[in-house]
Amino acid sequence: MDSKLFSFIAAAISSLIWTNLPSIFSIILLLGASFLFAKQFIHLAYFLIGIVWMASVGHWQYSLQLSSEQTSESIVVVGEITTLIHKRQEVRFTLKVTQINTNKLSFSRNIRVSWRQPSWLVQQGQIVKLEVKLKPPHGLANEAGFNYRQWLFSKGIIATGYVKETSDNELLQNVITSRQALLNKLLNLELDNISWISALTVGYRGLLQQKDWLLVQQSGIAHLIAISGLHLAMVASASYFIFSWAAAVIVSRIYRLHQLNLHIVAMTLTILTTFGYSSLAGFGLPTLRAWLMLSIAALLIANNKNIKIYRQLLIGISVFLILFPLSIYGLSFWLSYTAVVIICLVFWRWPITKAGFSITTAFSSMLRVQLCLTFLMLPIVAWQFSYVSIVSPLVNLIAVPLVTLCLLPLCLLATLLLWIYPDLAILLFRWVDYLIGLSLDALNNLVIFPWASIDLAAMPFVVWGLVFIALVLLLLPNFGVPKKCLVLLFLPFLSFLLQSRDTNWKLDILDVGQGTSVLITKNHKAIIYDVGASYPSGFNMADSVLLPILKSKGIKEVDIVIVSHGDNDHAGSLPFLLKGVVVTKLMTTADLCREGSQFNWQGLNIEVFWPDDPIKYDDNNSSCVVKISDQTHSVLLPGDIDKTIEYVLVEKYAENLKADILLAPHHGSNTSSSTAFIEAVNPRFVIFSQGFMNRWQFPRKEVIERYQTVFLQEQIPLQGIYATSETGQVSFSLPFDSLGPIQVKTYRQDIYPYWYAN
Repeated sequence: MDSKLFSFIAAAISSLIWTNLPSIFSIILLLGASFLFAKQFIHLAYFLIGIVWMASVGHWQYSLQLSSEQTSESIVVVGEITTLIHKRQEVRFTLKVTQINTNKLSFSRNIRVSWRQPSWLVQQGQIVKLEVKLKPPHGLANEAGFNYRQWLFSKGIIATGYVKETSDNELLQNVITSRQALLNKLLNLELDNISWISALTVGYRGLLQQKDWLLVQQSGIAHLIAISGLHLAMVASASYFIFSWAAAVIVSRIYRLHQLNLHIVAMTLTILTTFGYSSLAGFGLPTLRAWLMLSIAALLIANNKNIKIYRQLLIGISVFLILFPLSIYGLSFWLSYTAVVIICLVFWRWPITKAGFSITTAFSSMLRVQLCLTFLMLPIVAWQFSYVSIVSPLVNLIAVPLVTLCLLPLCLLATLLLWIYPDLAILLFRWVDYLIGLSLDALNNLVIFPWASIDLAAMPFVVWGLVFIALVLLLLPNFGVPKKCLVLLFLPFLSFLLQSRDTNWKLDILDVGQGTSVLITKNHKAIIYDVGASYPSGFNMADSVLLPILKSKGIKEVDIVIVSHGDNDHAGSLPFLLKGVVVTKLMTTADLCREGSQFNWQGLNIEVFWPDDPIKYDDNNSSCVVKISDQTHSVLLPGDIDKTIEYVLVEKYAENLKADILLAPHHGSNTSSSTAFIEAVNPRFVIFSQGFMNRWQFPRKEVIERYQTVFLQEQIPLQGIYATSETGQVSFSLPFDSLGPIQVKTYRQDIYPYWYAN
């Protein structure tokens, strides 16, 4: 049975590396083959069933996508708000849609929308009728940073958009969930650390700020601020103890109840209690995973089935993959189950043999588990987030018992008392607020030390996988292999720590939506041309794209930042970039970005062609036009200039405009990219940096046709036209002062080409 379940799970996991979904015809063939192999090749049959299941789920999700007509114009939707909300203005929420226009849906669909100025106080549980403008799920696609598209897919969200301001928007049912009502009560308490209290109590982390997340990252306590398996285990233990004691007291006094199995009664009540606790967390997937494992264990015990823990784990994962298959594409699935496997490994390696309860045994076991969790999870966290928290073992050794044995019980008790004895509940929450305040002060004082956490350059999965295997083998018995041989598994990691001297220089046209940001790197040093936009919500391209990419490349200082002009989509994120990384030189049209400026950077020649005097022109036409070149290859970055300035540049520079790579002017607007300019630049690669389904329809069809026509007429060896909205980040590797070929990769096609992310 174990090997069959393992085959099914392995097949499901294999979907993570599919670049395309198997066709419907292939799925039917695989299903038929699984029946044919069921007798003689049972494990192969289970493997094929796993593939059929995940492929079917993928096709089902795609069948729920909106039609082109529904994304090309506004539609009216009816549905239930499923997201906890704490704001009155500029809200973003998920809507479970049951009707589109006049058509009632057989199956509900999840969409995520923003609403700048809601007509009423939006709350979880409300049934609403809204006019929305939607587009297919999409996200920025860069080699570092949050993969929003994959996150949307893992949540089953089939479209994103915004609510239009119209009088037709209507609140159909103003019924809010108990979870929203509890959050509202917590917000009314006006506690200093309400963001942390709401995370501990109802699993809502929307109140946490950027500085809070940075503290969480540096101290390694992310698992403590969301209701997860650790919290559910504590609730289950306390519930079982209370119910066992209460049932024993009752049964001892009523003779007719003596035949009851108190163990089964206590377990049943515990399952119901933890289910209620899971609902308090909004049935988040980490909580559901823990509750499912607990329920399976209770069911097996109730039926006198003595099944080993690894089999329970295989059953739990299989059931979860059947019930929530999309969760496999989210990081929390892997973090949760990896932690469970590590805990099982620790208790297998160091079993508790002492009978009865002992504080010493309990403490030593907790210490061992915590240390092993910290060190074995380290490669996974480092692979995903490119950092290592040095203080995490010490912090968690104190924080885990503090949260699970003190803060969480107080929060739950205070929550119950809110409905019975509010004054006492407020007193308890103030105690929690005070304790959290002390804890945060201690954490902040700890993480300010330079050695508290270490940023690492991004490394391949294989490198961190070998480190993980080495750490696991260190914990296991020798099995005839000397421990010193494990150093071989660390060699790839050590080699990546040594900075290589790459003679090539790199050009990355980053996907920053409707905007521009270009990263030029050589020998672990960097130049940035434009920084993308920032928005009133606080979202900005520096924090979401630029800083993560610099961190992944191990770059801690930027030599030069060039801002072409002051428009938000080019310069909006500058304050956030300057706050997040050291910048040696800043160039704008107010100073160094002037026609005639020229300097050398690591052998590359940086020339400024425009503007002559920015005061004479509007923002777009005062853009800083820069050419970067070595002896053989060059790149032209023209900002947002239009045809009038293009003609001036052609007149002034003629042959000197020629470049291998051209960032198309003004994102592909029809006011730019004149025929004369294209002929003068004579590029081999053209990149349009623009947003997905942007309202200006950049790049304009006629602009693309203009490039194609010029290339055909002049017989220019064009090698590629790219649009960041389609390809994501476009990366070039250019041989320095060499006639070698320019290598190009796109994020969606070459770096991360998986079907669920694109």
